[in-house]
Amino acid sequence: MTAILAIAGALLYSADMIKDYYIKSRLDPRVEMTEAIKKTTEVKCFRYTLASGFTVDDRKEVISRVIGEKDHGNTHIKGEMVNTPVDIYYIDRTIYNYDTFSKHWLEIDSGTSQAEELLISELNPLSNFRFRDIGKIEKRGFEKIDGAECLVVECSPTVESQLLETRWMDFKYRLWIDYNDNWIRKGVLSATNKKTGKTRLYIETTLKDFNDKIEVKPPDTSKK
Repeated sequence: MTAILAIAGALLYSADMIKDYYIKSRLDPRVEMTEAIKKTTEVKCFRYTLASGFTVDDRKEVISRVIGEKDHGNTHIKGEMVNTPVDIYYIDRTIYNYDTFSKHWLEIDSGTSQAEELLISELNPLSNFRFRDIGKIEKRGFEKIDGAECLVVECSPTVESQLLETRWMDFKYRLWIDYNDNWIRKGVLSATNKKTGKTRLYIETTLKDFNDKIEVKPPDTSKK
């Protein structure tokens, strides 16, 4: 009886393996990437981590390491930028920046509803995934991100971000696509500086908690 159960279990496992292989083999990287980018860039609420920096002659310099959350147009990030602690809110065209020296919140009116697009990618990470043209896509296998099975692809797209295009070229992307739910779970961008050619930018972003109930409110500026 034990032997029969063992054989049945092995057969079920083999069937699952075959089914998994069949599903993965039929994935079209361009279709999966196109659908995931569309769905992800339209999401209103999510949490993320972002790390950015650059390399010069194999020397690595860190620009930022932050965690963030978005609630529709409202954003909150906390972490470090250029070796300085940051705690920033962007809400209704107003930036709230915590000054660690004065121990007060500074309020800055951005004066435009387009301010987020003009600000750093730390406040608007999805702007890094908007492309005019995807170009050639190469399949790089499968990996798990936070328990989600992801298709890994690489491409060299033409980006929409004016902030990136102003200083950088030769964009390379590696994306981890949750093909079951059509989300981008992780993205790594690299690009070359237009002036020097020796400086290489990198931005690594992980995304999670899509469409969760996230509430981002202005900080209490009356308190130190």
